[in-house]
Amino acid sequence: MSWCWFAKLPEPPDSALACATVTDATGVAVGALAAWPAGRKPVAEAVRMDARLVDPAGDPAWISLILLPRERSPLFDDPAVSGALRAVLAGPPADAVSTLVRDSSHFAGAVTVRRDRPDWLRDDPFSRLGRSAVLMAAGGLFGRIAPIPGPVIQRYSGKPWPAAGF
Repeated sequence: MSWCWFAKLPEPPDSALACATVTDATGVAVGALAAWPAGRKPVAEAVRMDARLVDPAGDPAWISLILLPRERSPLFDDPAVSGALRAVLAGPPADAVSTLVRDSSHFAGAVTVRRDRPDWLRDDPFSRLGRSAVLMAAGGLFGRIAPIPGPVIQRYSGKPWPAAGF
């Protein structure tokens, strides 16, 4: 499978493929992020993410996390989403990046991972679509993936961009 379930929760879940506690920029704990294998949806808040981001042995990382409520989720074909994807391809490569999807046609958010230059997360192109939370994720969740090949930004089969088979 090229995707997994991903959610931000108030507390770490009992079982997950990988999990990390998160703090805000001032060091205040703000919950946990977790990933589960594809299959049955593990929690109501879960969205789909590119599974290549998940590494249970991954180092701590700064992330930009955008999670849109269902009623504010634009279609993935919306020009604002396409513009953000193009800006990601044009910018300096992150350690990892994935859009988040709820279904086959709606953009639910994005996660961008950086271990160096966390200041670059303030200019996350996806923050044009919703409020970005810049957080520090403890180790045990995010790995590194190769930079995204461009220029493809179309999506197929409801997979999160840039998942394999995208």
